[in-house]
Amino acid sequence: MLVTVLLCMVPATTTRAADDECHTEQLKSARVTATVRLKHENEDYTKAEGRLTVKAPKSWSRAADLLLNGDTERYRTAMRCLLRYPDDPFPYRNTEGRTEPPKVTAEKKWVTVDQRVSTWVVSLQTRHFGPWSLTVGNRLWRLELMRPPALDGAWWQEVTVDLGGRAARSVSSAPTTGATTKLTWVREDAGGKPPDVRITLQPPAAKAWAARWSEHPWYVFDSIAWLPWYGALLALLLVTVRTVRRAPASVPPTDAETRTARNLLVISWLTFAVTLVQFFDDALLAHFAVQDTAVFWTDQHRTAVHFGLALLTGLALCVFGRPGRAAIVLVIAATGYVISVAGRPEWYALPSQLWLDWENFPDEVRWFRKNSAMIAFAGACACVVFVWLVGAAASVLRLWRSTDAPAPGPRGWSWGRFPHAVLVALVLVSGAVSAVSVWTAQNLWEHQSWLSRRNADEAYGLWHVASLFNEMRWFPSDWLDWFHGTYFWWWAPSLAVLAVLRARNKAAVPASALLPPAELRILKVFFVTCPAPVVGWYAGVPVPLPSLLALWLALTGLLALGAKRAVLYRKLLSGHRLHEVARESDRPRLLKAARRHRELHAQLRRLEQGQQDEDRSQLEHELDRLHRLPHPSPPSGLPNTWIRLPPSIGPVELALAWGPQATSWGNACRAAYFAALSSVPAVAILTWADHIRGSRWSDKFLQRFGFVEALTATVAMELIWVGAGFALGALWRILPGRRGPARASGLALVYAAPVLVQWTGDWIVDQSFGTWPLELSLTLLVLTLTGVAMDIDTFRGERRYWPTTASLLLSVYQWRTASVQVAFLVGQVVALVTIWQQLKGNDPMILIERGPSESTGGEGSGK
Repeated sequence: MLVTVLLCMVPATTTRAADDECHTEQLKSARVTATVRLKHENEDYTKAEGRLTVKAPKSWSRAADLLLNGDTERYRTAMRCLLRYPDDPFPYRNTEGRTEPPKVTAEKKWVTVDQRVSTWVVSLQTRHFGPWSLTVGNRLWRLELMRPPALDGAWWQEVTVDLGGRAARSVSSAPTTGATTKLTWVREDAGGKPPDVRITLQPPAAKAWAARWSEHPWYVFDSIAWLPWYGALLALLLVTVRTVRRAPASVPPTDAETRTARNLLVISWLTFAVTLVQFFDDALLAHFAVQDTAVFWTDQHRTAVHFGLALLTGLALCVFGRPGRAAIVLVIAATGYVISVAGRPEWYALPSQLWLDWENFPDEVRWFRKNSAMIAFAGACACVVFVWLVGAAASVLRLWRSTDAPAPGPRGWSWGRFPHAVLVALVLVSGAVSAVSVWTAQNLWEHQSWLSRRNADEAYGLWHVASLFNEMRWFPSDWLDWFHGTYFWWWAPSLAVLAVLRARNKAAVPASALLPPAELRILKVFFVTCPAPVVGWYAGVPVPLPSLLALWLALTGLLALGAKRAVLYRKLLSGHRLHEVARESDRPRLLKAARRHRELHAQLRRLEQGQQDEDRSQLEHELDRLHRLPHPSPPSGLPNTWIRLPPSIGPVELALAWGPQATSWGNACRAAYFAALSSVPAVAILTWADHIRGSRWSDKFLQRFGFVEALTATVAMELIWVGAGFALGALWRILPGRRGPARASGLALVYAAPVLVQWTGDWIVDQSFGTWPLELSLTLLVLTLTGVAMDIDTFRGERRYWPTTASLLLSVYQWRTASVQVAFLVGQVVALVTIWQQLKGNDPMILIERGPSESTGGEGSGK
């Protein structure tokens, strides 16, 4: 009987031993409040924000430990008692986001711990955040309060659940107060059983579908849905190649035209092929792994496959780019090292399948740690980055140099001129990217396991090393998805199209005043490829084709309107159009006429105000003469026949319509230069909004390519606005409008067309519109300033006669129309300030987990 009694007491003794670490009896006087708020509206995914406030008595033995540094074991033990399960030495959460550690304040009798957490419902799984558990099903979700065991006897004063405007399907236990969408459990006095909160709810259909889309097999359709968009882009590029070959700028076509057309063809197919590899590398490979298809490659050696695919795509770019001999030698060395790491990992103390299992094979983890194998693996990652960067840089150099004479080489092959300084920079960047990735993986680990027991525990060390390596093993796949899927897929084709336009400009002799139809089609493809936004993501489902169609129709409509309303397309009484009468050789006379026209108008205004005494009829007669042009085909015997300009078109408008340069290519380059200057503040603002604002900067410490993303996104934004400025200058003589801001407004509306389609879809599925209002406003402002700069540059020969550029601008625009332009600019600035104020108050919280795209190894596409 004595033995039986002792055996029955063993569980209770074990429980008391676990409780003794937290001194649970001393926490019965603690006071606890808990809240959770679900937010469905204006979010891509449902967002849940939780808050737990614990007022622990100072008499609690571990109360003082809460005020210690977060790296101390006593602090973590005390926090585990209040926030988690104290008998779990290794708590780990990758679904809990925190903007900051729990806030601890000491009062006279209490030490208060205030924890704020959040999570996003991006997949069908159970999500733990704070004291809450959210189990996500296909259509119904279950929310539960998970009380920390050490606080079971505490006074749970109030528990509040805000369901975000959705009534619950079932609730237990019964709430004390509240409404259908907000429930509250209140305990007036201490003692008694804490509330058991279990709620079943049905979220909005769009949010339920967004969570389901990231699961198997639905994530495969993400890649399939993007394929039509990439296929449409490939078709546009191939049509451009066909147009270039069928309508060359010179007959026969120059060598530069032939080379640029061939390069555009090759790079179009190459980027499309890499995109297919990217889709296979993440979604399809994950699908095959789930289906147990080719287990040897998709499961046992999946990391080696990622290495191989990333390496092959980078080498393909190197073959196209043809870098210099020194670069080729380094690329071969880097390739050999990656192959050895992926093929013979045991040479570097790496696990045979490049996966560490610390629970079943602890000796393998010890061997990995003893030999610092992480350095060898990080070196292989750096080599992959290096091969890719060399291939990308060499491809860019080849595309841009294709308009120049090629260097001699055997059988058509020529070694590229690859600057050694660039090569050294790429080596340093590759090493830095890999090192920072290891560092961010460590930061992510610290963030997810911050309450784990660490000191004097070997199990934690093995768990830590294995988890860190298993996170880094996704590097080659993530690199391909990030660098190519976000940037290079449009950088290379955009530059290839630009090289085609450059070669055609050099070949066109004499240069035509207006762009021929072939170059208009090429410019439309350039606008789609480079500056146009890529949107079309609704409730987790990518549908980009409607936005692409809207962009193409808007651009086609703008050019069709320009063919009727542009200044140089206006018809004269003779039936001729202005561009057929006013040729480039007449430009000096047109500029003089425009200047005299402004002077005479200034005299007329002074005459009306009584400030000048002149013959009005003489001024009007001279103005009338300035509004005439030589007849393009005068009748026989009347060689000096003149024809009047169309109504509302004067010498100033005619001069502005030509632009500051002699050719459309010159106008395009000039506008790109002005856009590059005027977009610098805009890039800074958008970088702040997208990468620095609120907790976005702290996210960079936890994301693999977070810091690199901030830099490359800044470069990409600058390139997008430079590309938009280039398109504005190239289409300058075709766009409707008499002033630069009017021409810029039309192109800005085209830029906004796909975003308006996105906004409509966002409104339907109740999705966040992000910072698009700010970007559209900045785009309009950048293009407007570029248009104003182009107008000023048209009369740059007069700058020495004016004290300031603003004085020249007012003279060019004439004050009455200038006041309208100034009001237009002021309105844009006011809109920007308003959007800025709204964004400043919208600080997003971070999400600490692998996103749905990362879980399958992939990422969405976009600019």
